[in-house]
Amino acid sequence: MAQEGVCADASRPTSDGAVLFLPTDGRHQVDRIGDNGTSTMTDQERATLAAEIASAVGLVARQPSCKCAEPDAPVPVRGTDLNGLHESVDLFPLRLDCSRSEIEDFLSVALTSAYRSVCVPPRWAALAVRCLADRPTRIGSMVGLPVGASLTPTKCAEAECLLRLGIDDLWMVADMAGLRTRDLDAVFVDIRAVAHLAECRGAQLNAVLEFPLLDLRQKAEACVVARLAGADAVVSSSNVGGAVADIADIDLMCRTIGGELDVVAAGGIRTLTDAGRMLDAGATRVVASIELAASFSLIH
Repeated sequence: MAQEGVCADASRPTSDGAVLFLPTDGRHQVDRIGDNGTSTMTDQERATLAAEIASAVGLVARQPSCKCAEPDAPVPVRGTDLNGLHESVDLFPLRLDCSRSEIEDFLSVALTSAYRSVCVPPRWAALAVRCLADRPTRIGSMVGLPVGASLTPTKCAEAECLLRLGIDDLWMVADMAGLRTRDLDAVFVDIRAVAHLAECRGAQLNAVLEFPLLDLRQKAEACVVARLAGADAVVSSSNVGGAVADIADIDLMCRTIGGELDVVAAGGIRTLTDAGRMLDAGATRVVASIELAASFSLIH
C-alpha cells in the first residue's frame, strides 16, 4: 500500500512552486491564481513545455502510424497468448454505481490472479484496501470524474483522502476543457499538483486524457503536458463513457511519450485479440472489466 512520505503539508506550496490550495490572506493574491485555483506556471516551465510540444507535434506530423494501426493489419500473435498478460491488466468495474456485494465480487477476482491493479470508485476505496491487504495487487481509485472539471484544490483533496486510505494508484482525469481550449498552464499545474501528492505518498498517478474528445494536436499536447507535469502513466480514456481504445491513438501516445511513462489502453478491450493489438501497438498496460476479463479467459 502507499506509504505516507515526509513532504510538507498539502495546504502549503510544494517544492516545485505549485500552490495546492487557495490562499486566504487577501484579494491581492488573486492575480497569481489561475482559473483552476492554483498558481500558474513559471516562464521557464512554459518555455520548456512549448518547445517539447513543438517537437512532439512535428514528430507526429512527420512519421506515419505503425502498421498495426492499419485496419487490415494481421492479428498479432501476442493476442492469443496468456503468458504474463495478467501483469499488464488494470481491472476496473464495469459500472461506477456498484453495490457493496458487487464490489466484493469484483475484488474476489483480484485474489485469484496476479493482475497489476484493481481500480474502484472512491466510495469503496477503504473496502478494497481491507479486502486486498497483504496482496501484491495494487489498488487504485478515481479522481476528477467525469471530465476533470473540478478545481485543482478539489482534486488534491480527493487524492489526499484516497492516499490516506492506502490507495496505490490515482486515476485522475485531466482538465479536458483546458486541453480542448489549449489552456495548458492550467492542465500542467493541475496534473503536477496531484502528481506531487502521489509521489509524497509513494503512489503513482495515471493521467486520464480522454482522447475521444481531442483532435490530433491536442492529443500530442496532452501527452507532453502529462509527462512534464510528473504523471507516471497516460491513459487513453476513463473507460466509463463507452469510448473504445484506438490503435492509432496508442501509437501516437508511444511516440510522444518516448518510453518515459506507461501507456495505458482503455475502452472496448473485449478479447485477447483486442488486448494483443494494443500491446503490439506499444501499450504497456490495458484496462479490462471483470466481465470482459472473464469473456477473454483471463480468469482461470
